[in-house]
Amino acid sequence: MRRFVLPISAVLLTAACGSSAGPAVSRPAASHATSHPNAPAPSSTENCGPVRDIDVWMKVPGLPDSAQVLGSHGPGGCESTFEMLRMTSPTQAGYCTKAAYASDNPGYDADATPAARLKKVQMAVGPAC
Repeated sequence: MRRFVLPISAVLLTAACGSSAGPAVSRPAASHATSHPNAPAPSSTENCGPVRDIDVWMKVPGLPDSAQVLGSHGPGGCESTFEMLRMTSPTQAGYCTKAAYASDNPGYDADATPAARLKKVQMAVGPAC
């Protein structure tokens, strides 16, 4: 099973743009600049509580239903993936994003096309839900 830990915006942008390939991952260009002594330290998820995989199911008009497996915290911080999905998921007609803990959906195949709907859903956003 593929496991991706990507910013939710990358996942949703890929789904909204109709790409059938997996989400593109861009890598920042190498920087030769020195760090500023007063710059804040980068965020970390090591003190964010337990990490649990989250299955995300998406319905996008004109595309087969798709799914991804994400981590329970946003990249670089302790923001909940569920909260990030609530704030960033499309709300236009025909869209639906549902998310659930992977442990509540044993055997779920996030690689299936079309992806099956989730059981024991923790959150849903969009009018097509």
